[in-house]
Amino acid sequence: MPEILPTRFLPYLPRTASTFSPLAPTELLSHISVLRQLYLPPIHGGLSVSDAFYDDGDSDDEGGAGPSRLTRRPKRAALEQGGAGVGGAGAQPGPIPGSLQLRGTTGIFEEQEEEGYTQSEEEKDEEDQEEDDSRAHLDPFERDWAQKWLEGVFRRAQTWVEENDPGYEEDGMREVEAVLKAATAALAMMAGTSAAGSLTRHLLFPVHTDLAAALRASRSQMTANPNLSPTTHTFLASLASPPTSPLQLRRLSLSSSPPVVTRRRASSNLSRSSGQAASSQRKRRPAIPVLLHDAPMGDHLSVGVQTWGSAILLGREMALRPQRFGLDVSAQPRRGGGGVRILELGAGTGLLSILCRKILDLQALTAAHGEPSTRQVSPGLVVATDFLPSVIDNLKICVDLNFPPSDTTSSTQSSYSGIHIAKLDWTTFPAHMAKRFSAGGTEKPARFMDEPFELVLASDCVYDPTHAEMLRHVAGWVLRLPIEDAEGDEGGTFHILSPLRPTFAPELESIDTHFPTLASYPPLSARVAAGGEGLGIARKLKLGVRGAGKVSVRGKKGEGRVDETLGYWWWEVGWG
Repeated sequence: MPEILPTRFLPYLPRTASTFSPLAPTELLSHISVLRQLYLPPIHGGLSVSDAFYDDGDSDDEGGAGPSRLTRRPKRAALEQGGAGVGGAGAQPGPIPGSLQLRGTTGIFEEQEEEGYTQSEEEKDEEDQEEDDSRAHLDPFERDWAQKWLEGVFRRAQTWVEENDPGYEEDGMREVEAVLKAATAALAMMAGTSAAGSLTRHLLFPVHTDLAAALRASRSQMTANPNLSPTTHTFLASLASPPTSPLQLRRLSLSSSPPVVTRRRASSNLSRSSGQAASSQRKRRPAIPVLLHDAPMGDHLSVGVQTWGSAILLGREMALRPQRFGLDVSAQPRRGGGGVRILELGAGTGLLSILCRKILDLQALTAAHGEPSTRQVSPGLVVATDFLPSVIDNLKICVDLNFPPSDTTSSTQSSYSGIHIAKLDWTTFPAHMAKRFSAGGTEKPARFMDEPFELVLASDCVYDPTHAEMLRHVAGWVLRLPIEDAEGDEGGTFHILSPLRPTFAPELESIDTHFPTLASYPPLSARVAAGGEGLGIARKLKLGVRGAGKVSVRGKKGEGRVDETLGYWWWEVGWG
């Protein structure tokens, strides 16, 4: 499929600065919608609805014969933007729309092909070409062309409104005002997310094939959320039908676009029969949709009201390989057999918490239809924490967007299951916990902190050199210790992911300083009594990075925020 390029599809604007004729306002709004999707500040992992097509039920995921790859080569992933919709009060995790097949995924590690599958040279060449084509609109010339076109639309709309009486041709005035508003928002968006105001991000995360059946089953249980915006309703509805996003409609209508647009393209490059398109489609993974509300940043401290690339990159890996992160409701490693407990520090828009909750819900649904021994499993607990009131307020909006308020059950008020939001002050929490565990301590545990967590997540949380030390002190009191009589149990895992920003070298160095490798510590027998930290004091256990240390991960060209193009460091921390 040919790339959507501004120089090819945007029509010429009239020379007169006070009219759009012969262009109609609806046509201009359609073009602006495409530009908003193309140039929404891209971050890793999101896939728009135009990148998905419905699984008709006969895929290999349902057990059919024939090899299929477990992972895909990394691809550019576009994001779809919609209006900011707000849900109601927090609720039990809601069902997830049905199975989807994806045109591309973004992985982290070198991805392996399943045994028996051999990618042909033709497929490799096709993927390489798709990868190159998918970045063409990011060329500075193309972006500049789009921005100047929007400026031209803005000037003409503004001039028209100023020269016409507000009471004259009311319908026409509303249409032009809509164009003016859309062009203004698109120009602000291209200047940066903060300038664009609030927006709702629509993301899709490919999941492990074991969860495909649960995704399909959950679609029939979907309940409508009346508080969602029309754009978000359209996005969710599209997950169970052929793609209908403006980008997809643009691709499908290339051959029938207005003559003024057609002149700008070479027909030989932009025509493709539906039969050819269908034959080139290959089966893709089912995917989980996540809705996130990005609010404008009020100051330099409120970075948590927006979504950053680190969280989506880590979330993509978690969705594809949930067992690697302990996201398995059927595995009960903790003493007492309770469900898995997950804590997100500096949650921001709560992407990782929301995604974890949805993955656990799918696993619980899968277990409920499995062997009798696996049917009675705890759904687990997910706690998203942050500190600033503005961030927590926006976090509540994000949770409400993903879990319909109509799904109100007792689990939403339980401290042992569901998804919850809590305020956590890194500066005071460690001292509070130390007093609680001291001899004769009478401190009551903070809500949700009465037991440790199997999985702790911190994505792009270190933006000051003092934050890494705080993270270590907090993690020491919340990460589950290894069970002493359980062979092979390493305890909980703490994942830290941080981008390689050119101006953040001291912050990255601070993480290395406060999280050395476990191999750098002396053996337990050589440590002094009470030589551990946090929950591990009595057992001389300390936190450190597992294996050889941090791992370097990178996205594809054109992905990530403008200051995240160098890649990311990933630390996997545990007890030792």
